[in-house]
Amino acid sequence: MRISVVICAFSDERWEELREAVASCEQQRRLAEEIVVVIDHNEALLERAAHEFSGALVIANGSLQGLSGARNTGVSAATGDLIVFLDDDAYADADWLAHLETSFADESVVGAGGWIVPEWPGVAPTWFPGSFLWVFGCSYEGLPQSGGEIRNPIGSNMALRRRLFDEVGGFTPGIGRIGKVPLGGEETELCIRYARLHPQEHFVLNREAIVHHRVPESRLTWHYFWTRCWAEGLSKAAIARRVGASASLSSERGHLAGAIPRDVAAGVALLRRDVPSALRRLGLIVAGSACAVGGLAWASAVAGRHDTQTPSPTGPANGAAHDVDAATPPSIARVQVDVGDLARDVRVDAPTGSRVWVEALQRGQVVGVIEGIVEEGVLSASDRRDLAERSAGVAPLAVESFPDELLPRASIVVSTICEEPRELVDTVTSLLALNYPDFEVIVIDNRVEPRGPLPTFVRDPRLRVEVERRRGVSSGRNRGIAGATGEIVAFTDDDVVVERNWLRALGVRFALEASLEAVGGLVLPHELDTPAQLWFEEYYGGFARGFHATTMSMSHHEDNALFPFSPRSYGAGLNMAFRREALARVGGFDPALGIGTPSRGGEDVALFILLVLAGGVVGFEPAALVRHHHRRGEREFLAQLWDYGVGLSAMLCAIIARDPSQAWPILRRVPYGARHVLGPRRERSEHHAPSYPRYSVLIQLLGMLYGPIAYVSSRRRVGRGAHA
Repeated sequence: MRISVVICAFSDERWEELREAVASCEQQRRLAEEIVVVIDHNEALLERAAHEFSGALVIANGSLQGLSGARNTGVSAATGDLIVFLDDDAYADADWLAHLETSFADESVVGAGGWIVPEWPGVAPTWFPGSFLWVFGCSYEGLPQSGGEIRNPIGSNMALRRRLFDEVGGFTPGIGRIGKVPLGGEETELCIRYARLHPQEHFVLNREAIVHHRVPESRLTWHYFWTRCWAEGLSKAAIARRVGASASLSSERGHLAGAIPRDVAAGVALLRRDVPSALRRLGLIVAGSACAVGGLAWASAVAGRHDTQTPSPTGPANGAAHDVDAATPPSIARVQVDVGDLARDVRVDAPTGSRVWVEALQRGQVVGVIEGIVEEGVLSASDRRDLAERSAGVAPLAVESFPDELLPRASIVVSTICEEPRELVDTVTSLLALNYPDFEVIVIDNRVEPRGPLPTFVRDPRLRVEVERRRGVSSGRNRGIAGATGEIVAFTDDDVVVERNWLRALGVRFALEASLEAVGGLVLPHELDTPAQLWFEEYYGGFARGFHATTMSMSHHEDNALFPFSPRSYGAGLNMAFRREALARVGGFDPALGIGTPSRGGEDVALFILLVLAGGVVGFEPAALVRHHHRRGEREFLAQLWDYGVGLSAMLCAIIARDPSQAWPILRRVPYGARHVLGPRRERSEHHAPSYPRYSVLIQLLGMLYGPIAYVSSRRRVGRGAHA
């Protein structure tokens, strides 16, 4: 057989371990035909690995960040009949591949797992229960002998035939580990998917194929143990939603019934020799089991309340988590129609029954949106009535006629962390074409270790580029604030195209309402070429916050039980503006929040909330319109849900950390937030029969659970950076 070994790495902190992992593959008695090292979204590590590992194929993860995406990239690049996976913090015995290969002499064996031995930082602890070694990615008590059938191998030492991936696709994102997020189970879900299609084939264990997996001192803590057990329960719930509870929990039920009672008995026997270790061991067994079962029960209950319908066991198409980047389905037609014309037929060049995105205009301003249905070449009558009702009562802002001399000078900040920001040129071009008398554009190069310069922009005295190498969009935006000369500072992103009157609408609101300290604007899709782009509109309503202008403060706000902690009350980070003195008063953006940090978001909403809590007044202006390039693929969509979930709870933690008195106001709003998130799909979406995946809400909730951990990690990183 032709063997390809895939090693995925993401952290500079594991460099020496990665070197030893690669070296152990190069020193095998039975050499692999190729070694593929996949670097997961870390440019510095990619360059270092490419220079060091001359005998391996070193590539960047071309998919979503996370172990699943990195492994899928490795599989795509590998050419072997047998794909073998080794973790970047493990190393193999010299006979590892030779033993693994023997498992495949039987054609009915589609996958094999080897034995994973923990390498402790010191003496092996007697107090740690052997039935919980899976916490560290190691083989645990209760597994069968060599040749015995298993449901799935453990990911740090597994070999799978190429035909498995050809049949069902790759690992599903949103289930496996992302950076240091302690989720897992992606190999479980993959193997169950295949086994359902080919029940005559099976996976086996080979105890002679030995890998040594390092257990760092940092993982020998109660915090890591309970979060890993809880996350395992969450992961199993996510798998159960895709493949059914019976298949996803079969091994776990056997483990609870067999191995754990034996481990308890061993702990009781240990009482005679070492009482402290025995009590600690027994406590970990009870607590670990409770955390894992609790995480499973909680996530299952959440999913059940959200939607009682169970998805197809094999998922979409052939069971693989499909990516729709290729946009096989036709793009969704977009139509703009004047409000006055809604009483008549609205012609649409699309097949009968297809969906169509319709925007209602009044004096050139978008005042309503609907996802409609085409009936014999026209928008259905019910959709026209619905759109007319939604548009009624919207009073467009008089933007064009407002005197130029009354508009404040503005600074626009665009911070980019993307190595190759493909849409940035279009963003800057649209900014320089704005209908505004006095403004500047500041592009912040926030790439930590860029491989090359930013794209070339048109020469314009209003444009300048500055550099901020501290990680995170908040640090980039704060750099922009420091250099801004405008009375108001507006922010947008590098994947946005602004409408000609975007900045003018923001400036008019500030000029008309002297008490306003911040204004958010409307965001609509730039295109709807793929289902995932429509899902974003269905799930979140995109970034839209409605079509009525609002003014909000603690004494006067919209009828919203979540206010002031609801993200949907304000504008999004890609369309917002602040008075410069207001930014100075609250200290700018929190560098522990935002894209580019473990917190992954929330910095924009946090700033609005802090202003409101401090007695400020903020507004929303739908005339300030930008159009965003939504993410095109299912995997990108699910990753976005995860990021938003992490960012939301991390943001709330940041608010509490800054002002502990806000803990109770936030906690008492949790039931209202849960009611919104867990409500039926038709209630949370204004669109026709929402088509986004049913498990989407579970991905977001898993992210919310991880948010507090991410915030702590982010704060530590900021602290280290400030000290340096």
